[in-house]
Amino acid sequence: MVRPAKKEPLLRPFKGSGRMHERDSDAWFPVEFMTYHDELGKLQCFAYVRKDDGGDIPDGHYVFLDELGERSFRWRKWKGKWQFGWRYRGD
Repeated sequence: MVRPAKKEPLLRPFKGSGRMHERDSDAWFPVEFMTYHDELGKLQCFAYVRKDDGGDIPDGHYVFLDELGERSFRWRKWKGKWQFGWRYRGD
């Protein structure tokens, strides 16, 4: 008996950059990231998020601002894994 192939959504990689700061701090630092999006453009998972200088980012809650300064996102790093949830527009 032949099993049908799994229907999983195709994920497209997206590489970008921006600025980030910890929620309790005003110290912004540049970051680069790679994320995977589904066919509708919805964020599915992170490949990596790191400082431009290659330094590690400790666990915590962060605010990310895109390279154009138009959109901000709240991201969380917990046990070494990046998580996303809410999205809101910056002022």
